Amino acid sequence: DIKDLARTRQVKRSGRERSGIPQIALAGYTNAGKSTLMNALTGAGALVADQPFATLDPTTRRLTLPGGRRVTLSDTVGFVRKLPHDLVEAFKSTLDEVSRADLVLHVANAAAPDVGEQISAVREVLDEIGAGLIPEVLVLNKWDLLADEHERERLLRRYTDAVPVTAVTGEGTEALAERVSEALPRPPVEVTLLVPYDKPEVVPLLYRRAEVLSTEDRDDGTLVRARVGEAELSVVEPFLVRPARRGVRSS
Repeated sequence: DIKDLARTRQVKRSGRERSGIPQIALAGYTNAGKSTLMNALTGAGALVADQPFATLDPTTRRLTLPGGRRVTLSDTVGFVRKLPHDLVEAFKSTLDEVSRADLVLHVANAAAPDVGEQISAVREVLDEIGAGLIPEVLVLNKWDLLADEHERERLLRRYTDAVPVTAVTGEGTEALAERVSEALPRPPVEVTLLVPYDKPEVVPLLYRRAEVLSTEDRDDGTLVRARVGEAELSVVEPFLVRPARRGVRSS
């Protein structure tokens, strides 16, 4: 039952979000090899099936990246071209894993004759579910099945940041893990800020784009403790009263 799956996923997702561990979602056209790649990266026993919508209940596993950073990796439903709106609604709870991710691993079947169209179709669905701006790493899977060297070169010229892999053998997965580590947004940092009263726009901005831990009105401004991302840090840097501490979480 899709509703039961949605409730289960929501409980699990809330726990992951509270843990502060970055979330990576595997997305891709159906039969691109997402579940096989999931198994290759994590050793998880995800269902592997050569049919549309084989993965409805996203399997989530933990993965330790080069450098020791821990992440969660979620396998999701395979996309198809021109996914009907009612189907998008039916599978919205499964697609939520993608829209809430910190990074999307977009898995494509490099050997498919219409691989370019499939990549475009997946990106259209990502836009439709509000995930179009999430950082993406494109994975050209089934690289071993693409024997034509000219076609390989053409794909790598067209998708210059793509990582070629053969998930079934594990070839290329080490390079992929390195790329994922580089592409993930850096962890939020805890900062203490003194925002003067003549900058009334700053505190509301923090509430919208950061995690405000505490505020205190003082004679010279508002003292704010918050956890901010890399983009927000550059905005609030003039108001820092204590050096940023990366990766620190509130108790």
